[in-house]
Formats: sequence, C-alpha cells, structure tokens
Amino acid sequence: MSNPWIHVQALPLAGGGTVPISPEEARHAAGSRRLRDGDAVTVFDGNGSVAVARFVVGIGGAAHAQFTAVERRTPCTPRVEIASAVPKGDRLATLLESIAPLAVATWTPLDCCHSVVRFSDALAQRSRRVLVAACKQSRQPFVPQVSSARSVADCCDDARRRSLSILLAHPQTEANGAPSAAEDAASAAAVACEGAGVVVLIGPEGGFSADEVNAAHARGARRLVLGESILRIELAASCAAAILRLGATPRSAAQAEKK
Repeated sequence: MSNPWIHVQALPLAGGGTVPISPEEARHAAGSRRLRDGDAVTVFDGNGSVAVARFVVGIGGAAHAQFTAVERRTPCTPRVEIASAVPKGDRLATLLESIAPLAVATWTPLDCCHSVVRFSDALAQRSRRVLVAACKQSRQPFVPQVSSARSVADCCDDARRRSLSILLAHPQTEANGAPSAAEDAASAAAVACEGAGVVVLIGPEGGFSADEVNAAHARGARRLVLGESILRIELAASCAAAILRLGATPRSAAQAEKK
C-alpha cells in the first residue's frame, strides 16, 4: 500500500527540510489514518510539489513532515475547467469529488437565471476542503482552484481572454437559443486540445435561459452532447471531465508553447 497523502501549505522548489502540518491535518493523520511518529507519508502542496517524508510528532502534539527532496509534477494537458451551477446540499461535494481526480484545473460556480443555490464564502471554504480531501484520496498533486461566482457571459469572456475554447452542455431545441453545431465525445476531446484548453459550462436543474445560451453562442461556445438524457449537474460535470481528460491526447510542453 502506498504512503498516505497529507496536504501542506507549501513545499520548497528544491532541497529538503521540514514543513509544518496543520492541526486539522495532523488530527486526521493520527486519528483516521492512525499514523505514528516516524511513519512514512507523502506530502503535497496542491500546486504540483510532492515529497516522500516522515511524519514527526513534536512537543504538545504539533506535527511536521521531514523530507529530503521535492518532486515537481507537470500539470495535465490539455487544461480542462468546469463552470457549473451550484447543486443542492451534498451534491456539491459529489461534484467536486468526481472532478478532482480527473485533474480539472478550476471549478467556477455559475450564477444563472434559474439557479436555486447561490455561492457563498462558506461554500467556497467547504469546496476547498472537499477538493483537498479528494486529491489526497486519489493521489492527485494539483488541487483544483475554486473561482468566484460568475454569470455565463462573464465566464465566457474570461475564457476568451485566456484563449480557452468554450463548450456548452445544454440540450438543443427550437426554444432554447441560437442553433449551433453539436460536439460529440470525440470532437469535444479534440476541442480541448485547441488553444490553451477548454471550459465546459453546465447549467442548473432548470437549464440555461435562452438569453444565457445566446450569450454563450455569441462568444464562440460550441454545444457539448452528453447523451439523450437530462443529467443532474454533478453527473454532467463528471461525464464532461472524463470525456475531455481521458479522450483528449496530451500535448507535450513544446506543442503547448506553439499554440
């Protein structure tokens, strides 16, 4: 069995040393994971730095990790971002737990016309904790960033500024906005490799409004087909992340620089 992973605030770019472990992480390590002084662990900072270390318990129960070298992991390419309405209750945790292992770079909560749940500072803090826990479980060295809440138009404008392609996960009918070419799983994966990556927009239970669909299409969004069924927010997010992460061909660093 591999070493348990522990999240720390920061690791140096090179060399060894010690890094403090937060009281919350230390309690979880000693309680749930039953770690003892001197046990082997893997520490990571959520930004790609990883180190094999020893769990060291000091005076008063304060803990730190002692390591000799830091490995810097490379982010997955292409870059995949998810922007979605906020699902109710524990379904938000389900959404975040499903996209973190798939190396989604950023989750952006969308403030939509039909949104039921509005994002808050409390939800932002909870989201961060859930994402860290999911990355520890899945051995994912990059913790997804949680963006501030945005409208569909603002999210698309931000994506265009960063040269990200835009996919709109929304069923197409005569009444729900301007027509667009539909992207199936294979073509969506190809879209992810364009430019700097891709952001997928997923609406609330009531769907995007016609104005939101039109705003997205006006900013270059293409429609992503996730099957004939209407999916819940968290299922649509995990399906889109899996399609784009597992279906796209990773680019080398040299290829990425040419884009």
